[in-house]
This record gives sequence, C-alpha cells and structure tokens, in this order.
Amino acid sequence: MKFIQDPIHGQLKIEDWQIKIIDTPEFQRLRRISQIGFANLVYPGANHTRFEHSLGTMHIARTLVERMDADDDEKREIIASALLHDIGHAPFSHCSEVILSKYLRMAHEDVERILKRGEIRDVLNELGFKISRIVKYIKGQSECNIVSGDIDADRMDYLVRDSYYTGVAYGVFDISRLLNKITFEGKKMVIEAGGLKAAESLLISRYMMYPTVYFHHVCRIARKMFEKAVEYCIEEGLLKAEDLLSMDDYDIVVFLRNQDGYPSEMMRLIDSRKLFKRAIYVGIDKVNVTEVQRINPRRAESEIAEMAGIDEGDIIVDIPPIEEAKEFRAIVQIDNELKSLEEVSSLVRALKQAEKDVWRMGVYTKKEFVEVVKKAALRFFNIEKVPKQKKLDELF
Repeated sequence: MKFIQDPIHGQLKIEDWQIKIIDTPEFQRLRRISQIGFANLVYPGANHTRFEHSLGTMHIARTLVERMDADDDEKREIIASALLHDIGHAPFSHCSEVILSKYLRMAHEDVERILKRGEIRDVLNELGFKISRIVKYIKGQSECNIVSGDIDADRMDYLVRDSYYTGVAYGVFDISRLLNKITFEGKKMVIEAGGLKAAESLLISRYMMYPTVYFHHVCRIARKMFEKAVEYCIEEGLLKAEDLLSMDDYDIVVFLRNQDGYPSEMMRLIDSRKLFKRAIYVGIDKVNVTEVQRINPRRAESEIAEMAGIDEGDIIVDIPPIEEAKEFRAIVQIDNELKSLEEVSSLVRALKQAEKDVWRMGVYTKKEFVEVVKKAALRFFNIEKVPKQKKLDELF
C-alpha cells in the first residue's frame, strides 16, 4: 500500500492491486493528457492532467462504495472502474472528442479498445477483473451510478480540481457535505434532504465553470484550430485516427509541428498564442438554435470562405451542441419520497433555463480577415448586424 498526496483530497490511499493498474503504460499515458485541453492559454495554472483526476475520482468512489450494500468483489470493480474511467481520452481530452466520434464512431467512455489489449488487459485479467463489467460501469450501463451517473464521483472531482488549478473560485462547492449526505437505494445513489443545498451548489458551480473555463472563447478557438489541424492530417492520410488512442499531448504536438503546410501552421499559431479571432460570437437570441444545429460546420466554412474570398482553412465555424445536464435528474429523498433535483428545487429549474442562455455559436478567423468574414457569416446565418463588443472602460 502507498499514499499519494493530493492537493484536493489530501492523502490518497493506493492499495497494491491499484498500483498494478496505475503502473501500466496505458494508465501512465494519462500523466500526459491535459485535463481541460488548452485552458492554460487563459489560466496558466491549468496544467493538471487526467492522471490526478482519475486518482481523485477513485478516492471519491471508494468513499461512496463503502456505504453501498455490495460484496467485496463488486466494490472492487466499482473502484477499478472509477480509476479507469478516463483511460479512453485522446490527446488534449475533450478537444479530440469530435474527431473520435467522426472517424472512430466512439466517445472517450468507449474504453473497450484500450482495456482489451496491451499490458492493461494482462494486469486486469491477472487481478481477476472482467473487463466487460468494468466497461458497463464506465459507460453508465450498470445499476450502480457511482462512476457514471447524474451526480457522480467524476463530476465531484473535476469541478473542485479544475477550480483549484485554474484559480477560478466558481467551481468550489461543499463536497464533504454532499458526500456525507449521499445514501443508497439498492445500488443507486440518493441525496438526503440535508444535502440538497450542497447539490444545488454543485450545479451552480457547474453552470459558472462552463462559460468561464470550459467554453471560454479562447479555449474554444484553440480547440477548434487543433481539431481542424488533426482532421486535415487524417483526411490527407498523414495520421490514422486509431493512433490517437495511444498518443499523448506531446506526441500530437510534435507530430503537427513536423508536418508541412496547414497542420504545422495551426500548431505554430497555438504555440505562440496567435489564435484566430471572433468574427461573430452570438447566443440563442440571434439564431434559431434548432436550425443551426442541423448545419454542417465544414459546409458552412466552405460557403463563408467563398463569400469572403479567402481560403477555407482560414475560417472555423463552431456550433456547440446543446446538452441538458444530467445532474438535474439526480435523485433526492424528501419526506420519504424520491424526487429529481429539478422537481424539488426552483433554483435548479432556473439553472436549467439559464444554461441555454450561455450557449454561443462562433465563427473564427485570422485577425486580418475578421471584418470580411463577419459580413459573410452574418449573411450566411441570416443574422442581423451584431453590435461591436466594447471594453468596460469604453462604456463610461
């Protein structure tokens, strides 16, 4: 047994069987996968990785699983699943998610490809784990929702961890209170009435962290530039999408730097933080979200580029999906009745609507093309003229 000092949870107890998993090359790769992509371009302290997040998630899962009515083997499976839940991430974490979906028809939770090969497979077999059961916990296909659920170990760790490393206090919530007020109905987590405010606090934290960190416009622009560079390499036969599952951040950065033309240019711009600028950046008050969600961003880039008279590679159209937070459906026990958070909390209902208000669609381009691309994008999306953004000191 070992102990690892963690800035979020203090001393983490690591048992011998967990060390065997952690010491595999597949898990060690997570030391070189950034937790929140290119967020360090905005928050210089955001250099933490999927490795320490995985350890933190395991720690929370172990705290919870001890209260669940299950045999030791099942508890061990859940703890292992929490430890391995992010092993499917490609370089720069969610920045590669669209690429995995487009070319491999998978998400980072689809961990079978990694767990069924290499040293990690051998170690799991040696320890007596059934990989198919671990996969079900990670993909939320099990009755137990500790690893993947509405308010789960993963979410509890990443909000406080990302807040700590970015220095953004919005992600702080009373995690100790929430953990202490979680009980179980069978294998499913239920929040006791006394934990309602802590659960609301988690949702407020999530709501604040998304526009401030995860969907900050600089993070989005860098992510989409990276995504377009990698897609170019796959389309041109320079890179196999499958290879991303074994690459880390350093591998892909070196690979892109060493290419000719467009991929190396995009990586050079990211390296020097000379990113594309916003030509338009609008919310649901300016566009019909249902209609724009149907638009193919690559087709839009091609048409806007033609209208603006510039190269298609110099335009990025960013249409994020609108997804309802699963946390709204977390179960709370009030007066011996089980209800969803949304049912019992007017604050949560308000947050559900407010989440839509922070959604933004962006069209990005090089600084010298901003005005011409703005005019073309406004025509393409049939948007009335967007007022010029002003700095605070310009308003007074």
